[in-house]
Amino acid sequence: MKTIPKKIINSILNFRIGSIQTAIEKFQANKELFLPDSQSKIEEIIKKDPPDKDLLFEILNHDYIRPAFVVQDHDFKVPDDHPWAPLLNMYQENIKQAVGSVGIFEILSGGKKYPSGTGWMLSEDLVVTNQHVAEVFCEKVGGKFQVKAGFEKITIDFNEEFERIHDYEFNIIEVVHVEEDDTSLYDHTPDIAILRVEKVNVNGEHLPPPLELYDGPLQDNQAIAIIGFPSADYKLPLKRKRIFNNIYDVKRVQPGLIKKIKMLYDFDFQHDCATLLGNSGSPVIDILTGKVVGTHFAGSLNVFKGYAVRVDVLKKILANLP
Repeated sequence: MKTIPKKIINSILNFRIGSIQTAIEKFQANKELFLPDSQSKIEEIIKKDPPDKDLLFEILNHDYIRPAFVVQDHDFKVPDDHPWAPLLNMYQENIKQAVGSVGIFEILSGGKKYPSGTGWMLSEDLVVTNQHVAEVFCEKVGGKFQVKAGFEKITIDFNEEFERIHDYEFNIIEVVHVEEDDTSLYDHTPDIAILRVEKVNVNGEHLPPPLELYDGPLQDNQAIAIIGFPSADYKLPLKRKRIFNNIYDVKRVQPGLIKKIKMLYDFDFQHDCATLLGNSGSPVIDILTGKVVGTHFAGSLNVFKGYAVRVDVLKKILANLP
């Protein structure tokens, strides 16, 4: 069985440092891992007396080590001297295959489109997202969920990429399932919804292929990547700008590690990917296999903690659908 070399994971974990002196020593010993802009910024910080400890730790521990790479033409580039380069370049094909099957929901209202979270292909015409994403544009009427009145249409676009203008969008035609408190198999409701999408759009284009679901047990520090469409969170202007360069609602690859297998409830795990609001519903991809290990539903960029519904929970929900 293939495994990721421990030295690659350790090279990322080693940047988790806790003192000014250690931070400076780590930086000076590993300058080649940082891009020129990051090098100059860190050097500027450590020259001050005293150094800006919080900003230094943000850049060394997280901002640089938890990036959000822009996708273009279903591909993404990692700088050769980036700490994630060895791992992502080794398994880039796995992630690229998944990238094309992730889309952004768009609400058409009053002739204008509004982004509304992320979804990913589960089967030939089903997409998975979060309950709280679906409830933005769906409502329960007579015991059944349907698209809210007043919206012209709801679509999912698989090609909303930076500086790319060709839409690859499909209409949402049915709400298949929304997890609810009174019907859930769990004490707390997993943040999951399943929607049906038209198989062929008005341009004669067919849906992208479904993603494969992960089979094995999850592990601490398992290398993952979230694929989604982060939106601006104006509560964190400086950190948001450093990581996302003020570019939002376009497809990104956001690598990180699984941190805790069982976290808030009995259905989720914690990760440390850099995520924003629009990432709700994003698939969490195992980098080694390219398969889905979970569906992201909440997170805080401020402390780099995110939460995802485990894929085994999704499988159980699917098995119990009518």
